[in-house]
Amino acid sequence: MSPSFFSPDVVADLGPTLNAHPLYARVRTLDDLRIFMAHHVYSVWDFMSLLKCLQGHIAPTTVPWKPRGSAEVRFFINQIVVGEECDEGLPDAAGNPTHASHFELYCDAMREVGANPAPAIRFAETAADKGFEAALSLNVAPPAAAQFMRSTFGFVATGKPHVVGAAFALGREHIIPAMFRALLAKMGIDAKTAPAFHFYLERHIHLDEDFHAPLALRMVNELVGGDAGKLAEANAAARAAVQARIAFWDGVQAALR
Repeated sequence: MSPSFFSPDVVADLGPTLNAHPLYARVRTLDDLRIFMAHHVYSVWDFMSLLKCLQGHIAPTTVPWKPRGSAEVRFFINQIVVGEECDEGLPDAAGNPTHASHFELYCDAMREVGANPAPAIRFAETAADKGFEAALSLNVAPPAAAQFMRSTFGFVATGKPHVVGAAFALGREHIIPAMFRALLAKMGIDAKTAPAFHFYLERHIHLDEDFHAPLALRMVNELVGGDAGKLAEANAAARAAVQARIAFWDGVQAALR
């Protein structure tokens, strides 16, 4: 392996802690699930902010347009955006196919189990209109979720695509399949009780494991470009992102006690 190659090995030692987190088995009842979702929805939202930040760096919307950077990297980011911003949803009442962002899908899953997505929707709308700090000042996000989002927007604030990409690739896409499998296996809520939530988890496992995680790794390696300094920054961001997720789960677990 090249000494300047971005690899999941950099976060391998954190995987057992994340995948065996006691939070997953703590989600036993619908009330537990509602509390979990009221926290987790914010990480679903800021996932899209990481992704759109990357797209803005790599394949920005400009009129008149011109090609920028590597076509391979543009392909990677646009493929991932399609799967996250307008993915297949559950069929409608007539059985017709639907499309939705994963945030919209998650909000629907919250409604299905009696959780309230309105605070998260208000947060997202305020952040889009007035900025992230203004949204935080609403004090609608639970403390653990707010801290997790601060970490996410810290990566965004660097303005470095390889840093944002590393946090996205190894802090999200790479870790999500095993993490969500553990949640599905250990929580006490079956698919009949929360079908949309199960659909969301299973859809993410499929997309991330089979498509998005490999694309994201290739994308970051293109962004690092063999530069040792960029690789060091990417590795540090990846580890910080996974550590932030573990701390987030610690906070959600504390809220369930």
